Amino acid sequence: MLIITEKPSVAKDFAKALACSFSASDQAYKSRDGEITIVHCVGHLFNLQQPDFYDERFKHWNQLPIIPQQFAYDVNPQTKDVAKNVIQHIKNHKNDEILIATDADREGEIIARECLLASRISDYSKIKRFWVSQALTPEVILEGIKNAKPSYQYDDIAEQGFARQKADWLVGMNFTRFMTNMSGVLLTAGRVQTAILSAINTRCKSIADFKSEKYYEHYGNFLDNNGNECIGIFLDENENTSFPNPLEKLNYLSGKRASLISNKTEEKKINPPQLYNLNDLQKEAFRLYGFSAERTLQIVQKLYEEYKCVSYPRTPSKVMGEDNLQLCIKTAIKLSTKYIEYLGIFSKGDYSSSNKRIFDASKLEAHHAIIPLEPLPYNTTIEEQSIYFLILERFFLAFGPAHVYEKQTVFLDVNGSRFKIIGKKIIDNGWKTFVTINTHEEKENILDSQVLSEIDWNNLNLNTITTVPKNTKAPKYFNEASILAFMENPKSIETEGKLVGLGTAATRHTFIPKLLKSKYIEFNKKDIVITELGKAFLEGLTKSPAKLLADIGQTTKWEEQLKDNPELFLENIKEYIRNSVSTPMNLKSDFAKFQTKQNYNKKRRA
Repeated sequence: MLIITEKPSVAKDFAKALACSFSASDQAYKSRDGEITIVHCVGHLFNLQQPDFYDERFKHWNQLPIIPQQFAYDVNPQTKDVAKNVIQHIKNHKNDEILIATDADREGEIIARECLLASRISDYSKIKRFWVSQALTPEVILEGIKNAKPSYQYDDIAEQGFARQKADWLVGMNFTRFMTNMSGVLLTAGRVQTAILSAINTRCKSIADFKSEKYYEHYGNFLDNNGNECIGIFLDENENTSFPNPLEKLNYLSGKRASLISNKTEEKKINPPQLYNLNDLQKEAFRLYGFSAERTLQIVQKLYEEYKCVSYPRTPSKVMGEDNLQLCIKTAIKLSTKYIEYLGIFSKGDYSSSNKRIFDASKLEAHHAIIPLEPLPYNTTIEEQSIYFLILERFFLAFGPAHVYEKQTVFLDVNGSRFKIIGKKIIDNGWKTFVTINTHEEKENILDSQVLSEIDWNNLNLNTITTVPKNTKAPKYFNEASILAFMENPKSIETEGKLVGLGTAATRHTFIPKLLKSKYIEFNKKDIVITELGKAFLEGLTKSPAKLLADIGQTTKWEEQLKDNPELFLENIKEYIRNSVSTPMNLKSDFAKFQTKQNYNKKRRA
C-alpha cells in the first residue's frame, strides 16, 4: 500500500503508527516487509501552466481573453525534487492500493489528485481516502485507515477544488492584464479579494461621508413610597428618543404620580456559546490578543500537528457529529481531571446525543468543530497557551446549562408622557458562572440589569428628569476580526439578508495579506483602510464591463454555484470573462499619478 500525505510531519506520524522506517534510497518511509510505503508532498507540487504555454501570443498582455480549452500543470520549481519522488512512487504502486491522506479538505483533495494526474493514473478503483478531524495519534491513524472510503466518494469535493482553482486562475490572469492594459499601472485582480476590497471601500466611504447628529436621551428616576428606586427612558409617540431636547415639556413632570400602563415578565434563556470553528477562533484571538488571522491559524495548526492536543483546525463547522458523542465524553473526563477548574461545569454539562446544539450531523461541513483532545504540553509559548485555553474553555462551556433570567418590561404614564422601564432578575447563572476568559462582549444597557421585584407600581412618583446629550456614531472600520465575520456572513441591502460566505475557512485569512501586497489597503493601527490606489482600481473597474468583479452579491452567487454545480460555475466564469474583456477602455489619465510613482519606484529598485 502507498500512502500519500500532504506534509512531512504527517508522513512521520503515519510512519510511527505503522512501524515504518525512513529509507534514504527511496526517500520514503517503508515497513520492514515492504508492504507499506509512505511518501509526502509539501503542499501543492504543481501549478497551472502560464498563459504562453497554451499559445505563444499570450506572451503579449493585450491578447485577451485567455481561456485554455484544457488546463495543464507544471511542476512547482521550488518542489521539483519532491514532485519527482512522489510521482515515481505512485507509478511504482499503480497496481497496488493507494491511500490519499492529504488534509481532509478541498485543497488537500486537489493536492493529491494533481499528483495522480501527473502520474497518469486512470484506474481509481484501488484508491481510498483517509478523512479524519482528530489529531493524528497512532490510534486515530489506524482507525482512519480501517475506515477509509473509496476515493470516488470525494469526487464532488475534488470537482469543486479544481473548478475553484481554474476559475481563480482565469480571473487573475485575465483581469490583471485587462486592468493593467487600461490603466498603464500594474493592477492585480482576484475573484474573491476584489469583492472584499469593494466591501472595505464601501465601509470607508460611509465613514468619510458620515455626518454626526446630536440627539438627546431623557431618563426618569422613579421612587415608590418605600424608597425603592428604578429608572426609565422617556419615549415619544414613535417610541424613539432621537428628537430635540424637550426639557420644557418634561421638567414640570417632576414630583407627579406615575400610573401603570403595562407590566410584563417573561423568562429568557441564553444558551452557551457553540464550539469554535476556525473563523470564530480567529475573530476571538484578534479581539482578545490582537493576533492576525494568519497568526492564529499558524498557532492552532501547530497545536494540531505537533502537539496533537486539538482537533483539525481548518473547519467551518460549530457542531459535532452524533458519532462523536463518546469522543466528547472521554475528552471531557480526561481534561476536567487535568484542569480541575472545569470540574464544576463538566458535572452540569449535557453530554447526550439529544443535545442538538452540539451533535447535529445535518449542520456538519466536512469536519467537526475545533475541540481540545489532550492536555497542553508544558514547553509551550504564551501565544500557544492563549489559543489552547480559548478552545478548552469553549469546549466545556458549550455543554453547560443555559443562563436563565426573568426580563421585566414596564410602561408608565406620567401626565400623558410615557416611560419604559426594563429590569432583569437572574434565575440561574448557568454557564456564565464558569467563564474565566472574557470572550463575550456584554453590550447590555445598565438599565437592563435593574431588579424590579420590590417596586410598588401603584404608588410611584417621578422624582427627577436627567437629560443625556448624545451623538450618532459612524460605522466602524473593518479590522481583522470584523472582516472575517463579514466574509463568513456577508450582507447585502439588495438581497436583504445573509449571503453565502466568501472563500472558505481555510482561505479567508489569505485575502487581507494579498490586498496589502497589492497596496490596495493599509492598516491604521488595527483599522483596515483603503488606499488611493485601491480606490482608483475600483473606480476604474466599475467603469468597465468587468464591474461585476467588485459586486459582493455576484461573488457570493458564484460561491454558491461552485458548491452546487462546479462545471456550470466554471462555464459562467468563462462567459463572464469573454464578455468583460472584449471592450477595451483607456483609463490611463485616471492613473497618471500612480504610473509616475511606479516608474520612480522601478528606477530606485534598478
